[in-house]
Amino acid sequence: YIDDLVEEKEKSVGDIVQSESEKAKTWIASEGYKKINPKGTPANLVAKVDFRNGSLNNVLNASQKGKMDRQFAPKQFAKIVAGYTGKGLELDGDAWLDLNPIGVYRRNEPFSIGIRVKIPEELENGVIFHKNFGTRLHSYRGYHLALKENKLEMIMAHVWPDNAIVELSAKSLPKNEWVQITMTYDGSSKAAGLKIYMNGEALKTAVIVDNLYKDIVFNAYEDFIYNQPIEPGLQIGARWRGKGIGGGVVDDILVFDKELNAIEAGQIGNPEKVKVFLAKNESQLNEEDRKQLETYFLSQNSKTYQQSLADLKKTRRIQLDSAERVQEIMVMKEMEKPRETFLLERGLYDHYGEQVYPNTPEKIFAFPDSLAKNRLGLAKWVTSKDNPLTARVAVNRYWKNLFGTGIVRTVEDFGNQGELPSHPALLDWLAIQFMESGWDVKALHKLMVMSNTYRQSSFASKKLMNIDKANRLLARGPSGRLTGEMLRNNALVASGLLNRKVGGKSVKPYQPAGLWKINGAAYEEDKGEKLYRKSMYTIWKRSVPHPTIATFDAPERSFCAVRRQETNTPLQALVLMNDPTYVEASRVLGYAMLQYSDPRAGISDTFKKLTGRSIQNKELNLLADLRLEEYEKFKLNKSKAEGWLNSGEFRISNDDDEALVAANAVVASTIINSDAAITKR
Repeated sequence: YIDDLVEEKEKSVGDIVQSESEKAKTWIASEGYKKINPKGTPANLVAKVDFRNGSLNNVLNASQKGKMDRQFAPKQFAKIVAGYTGKGLELDGDAWLDLNPIGVYRRNEPFSIGIRVKIPEELENGVIFHKNFGTRLHSYRGYHLALKENKLEMIMAHVWPDNAIVELSAKSLPKNEWVQITMTYDGSSKAAGLKIYMNGEALKTAVIVDNLYKDIVFNAYEDFIYNQPIEPGLQIGARWRGKGIGGGVVDDILVFDKELNAIEAGQIGNPEKVKVFLAKNESQLNEEDRKQLETYFLSQNSKTYQQSLADLKKTRRIQLDSAERVQEIMVMKEMEKPRETFLLERGLYDHYGEQVYPNTPEKIFAFPDSLAKNRLGLAKWVTSKDNPLTARVAVNRYWKNLFGTGIVRTVEDFGNQGELPSHPALLDWLAIQFMESGWDVKALHKLMVMSNTYRQSSFASKKLMNIDKANRLLARGPSGRLTGEMLRNNALVASGLLNRKVGGKSVKPYQPAGLWKINGAAYEEDKGEKLYRKSMYTIWKRSVPHPTIATFDAPERSFCAVRRQETNTPLQALVLMNDPTYVEASRVLGYAMLQYSDPRAGISDTFKKLTGRSIQNKELNLLADLRLEEYEKFKLNKSKAEGWLNSGEFRISNDDDEALVAANAVVASTIINSDAAITKR
């Protein structure tokens, strides 16, 4: 809807241009353009820095004071030298002139920036002006005009290089002479709306990227590495983690909050050229001349046209704000021209050997000529029915997740170093079923868990254990400890605390204080429902993994791990007994047990919630006796119940019997720590 609304407004502007063109033609025919002052200053000038008297401030607004700056070295001083008119600022390539808050524009807002520069002969690369914070640290968010191999590069980006506009001038920048450069932008988020003028002449540019669809400002971005929210303004001559125009001199910095047209760009860039142009008689004007004059007339004299541009700007703002709320994730994208790839001789990054090309191992399955040699072609090759590996490998991994061991035990290795399958015919049949179902993972799991093999008892006689201890013959059902993620999820589900929301950002559940200080970060624990999301949403910091899950053999994320190691350590028992997640779940279960008139019924139901099976009489008697013993202890010494009652966010009512809740919580915790709860049988 919003995109259609923007298109409608853009069409309205076009219609107004057509309807007002007759007035413009009449104005041109009467040679009204000769009244234009070639040395006049265009309207909507919001900032001017001319360095007179050595001042770095905005001449039009004394409260906007410029300063020399450099990241982590703020005490920088301006070097005022002879400029184009009066004084100018010489730059060293490291420190920059910071004019914040001048130059802060969103991608729907037209603006223009003019500057005079004198670049030394030897300088081929360096930023002239920008609104960035660093370079690749924030992917060039903002805009910049830079010297790149003697050409002028314009970037306007949300995230460079994809969500951006990138243009490069065809003409080189003259050296050792004063050059006036003006960058103009119309608020369209298109490369066609981003232009560059040199000495009043519009330069031809090559469009490298034209894909800007999100905002170019930081919106007061916050990060723990910064001591305050960041929103850079216009900066001249250098930037953090980048190269500036060392040895260059700048003068006459002008900022307009509108797109300058060609004649206005000429007024500030080359008034003499504009004077010659305006001296032409009407009969001497060519088609391009008339087009420039019509554009000037509309921008200066047509109230209807000016209002339509203002309306378009507002509508684009609505579109922009809507797009900003859409969350994104990084995905790979094909390059228009594939990058050449070479063998690196002796592993040296700059020693290219033989060039290599995309291909697949022929001994597995030759790459068909009908497929393109790109990622889509590779995906089709991987999932082809002629590929002997994909279905077998996938089926084997799912089998391993359910049975504890894959049909091929080395699930990570189907090559020469891997083991042979224990049941090759079964593996082949499952692979065929998987492919013929349309790669239906849910159907495959249903097939496995409803099989007689899976539903067997996991009990093994001594005779069977002597014959097949590892259960490679599948003579009994699977058994094994739940993963750290499953143990936490099970406790949350049984207690009713689990937040079943699907998708969204990572969350920060309970964690011991100070762990992230090892690399200078701070862990801010979440509140409310975020504490109870599934374990898959727990934030993962590779250098400091979440201890509750990592203790139960969750692998590092530094590399792919198909098969987890399994250990049994005292630390795992300590986690189940003391971690706030499990203590809180125990308290919630204990609180729920108050609703039962028969305490034994409450214990039985809690046991079934946590283990998935009915409790045995011996187990029930043991837990009932434990409950009474703990209840008597807590009644005599209420302070001992505090840990059970206060760990985590969940709180019980003051009207409830705290000692009884604590005693019930001990019972629930005992069940959580039992073999019946942590082992699948």
